[in-house]
Amino acid sequence: MASSTLFPFLSIFSLTLLATASAVGFSVELIHRNHPKSPFYNPTISISDRVHAEVQRSHARAAALRRTFFSQLRNDMSSTANTKYSNLSPPAPDFTHLIPADSSFPYTIPSDTPFPSPADSPIPYLPPADSPFPTQSPASPNAPIETDIIANSFDYLVSIHLGTPTREVIAIADTGSDLIWVTCKPCADCYKQDAPLFNPATSSSYANLPCSTKKCNQLPSSQCDNSASDSKCIYQYGYGDGSQTIGNLAQETVTFNTTSGGTVGFPKVAFGCSHVANGTFERHSAGLVGLGSGPLSLVSQLGSSIEHRFSYCLVPYDSANITTSRLSFGSDAISSHDVETTTMVDIDRETFYTVTLDGITVGKNNTLGPMERSYMIVDSGTTLTYLDSTVLEPLVELLAKTIHLPQVEDNEKLLPLCFDESNVESDFVYPDITLQLGKATVTLKPYNAFRKINDKMTCLAMTSNNDISGDNLSILGNIAQQNFHVGFDLASRKISFAPADCTKY
Repeated sequence: MASSTLFPFLSIFSLTLLATASAVGFSVELIHRNHPKSPFYNPTISISDRVHAEVQRSHARAAALRRTFFSQLRNDMSSTANTKYSNLSPPAPDFTHLIPADSSFPYTIPSDTPFPSPADSPIPYLPPADSPFPTQSPASPNAPIETDIIANSFDYLVSIHLGTPTREVIAIADTGSDLIWVTCKPCADCYKQDAPLFNPATSSSYANLPCSTKKCNQLPSSQCDNSASDSKCIYQYGYGDGSQTIGNLAQETVTFNTTSGGTVGFPKVAFGCSHVANGTFERHSAGLVGLGSGPLSLVSQLGSSIEHRFSYCLVPYDSANITTSRLSFGSDAISSHDVETTTMVDIDRETFYTVTLDGITVGKNNTLGPMERSYMIVDSGTTLTYLDSTVLEPLVELLAKTIHLPQVEDNEKLLPLCFDESNVESDFVYPDITLQLGKATVTLKPYNAFRKINDKMTCLAMTSNNDISGDNLSILGNIAQQNFHVGFDLASRKISFAPADCTKY
């Protein structure tokens, strides 16, 4: 089991290149949760059940991304993103007392601790009992919590090595959030996990960050622990389902095992050392690596040492090759063949990688009628592609006319268009779907646009729901990005797409 190797000690210092002023290029494995290398891998689950679980996670994440995106734009949160709790009205609950002063046990949270409930969160997630779709309730502008994603709605994992000596952490890789955090000793209230907690007391490179630092001020919400002379910076992050992580903002050396067999390390990377982590986090992961474009994300902190660039190449779900996907940085993130490049949209919500969707063509000539330009978030953690209903409905109608197969209904009624392949001809192929993303023309092959549900049914891997429609926001999910080298240049604010065989990358 992969879970048995979550936190082994490694003696790699003589092999580790510490990246400082000079730029480096390297790649690491990006592990899908259903890959045999993943601690979440379950070989007994049927294809149909796996797909429906993917869709439900995708719906929850897409709804949370949408609500975060628009709550930032509507409330102009960018102007107050660095506001301390003491400036909020009404006053936010003080959570500095939740952080144990030392590693003594047991430690219990006082029964009267005013934890924010999902209803208090800016992006509440309150799923009805009979539906996988989140419902929406009014946001609370004074809630001291940022809610970017649903805690267990991820698709990809990455291995990082933390501290001196290093310990391996299997963490969620997330382009929809910024903060890096891991669960640490002592933990006042942590979800059950397979791996031992990271112990900062055993690392010679660990250091808490004081409240006076720039990185503390870059947190969306923080407090100062003034009980110590160094006035430690305390962070709190919350998620759309009420899950939360609270702890010390610290700095540590982060090391990667590369796919070329070497190691590369980066000192003084800011991360959250979590002493409270509860909610729906799953026991096989021990934290999260934020890959968004905000200032505290991994890629932003590595900055010039990776030339402000990273990329990924996602292996198709149904590939017979069990090669893992790749996450690349610096010079390794550059593709030189058949590259389509577009500029990111400059908006207040800096975490997300956002472009514009300007047009859709089915096959070679069937262009969707006039459509309003919309924002599109490029996200590795959302499975499906989401379109506004004003775009999805005519696309479904066009595909239904173009694809000459009997239509059937998905048993779970989660996908908008499905086809019966019981009597399909051996040479039948689904049409390509081309997206015009600003200046980039991105052609989705059938495996990017359709998902096989079982031996007799294939469905369109694009959808919408009531939480997504009405605001003209789209999300390019990871099925659509498979077998593309998707590159992100944070310095030039550009995203590139290059067709690739990701099993050979």
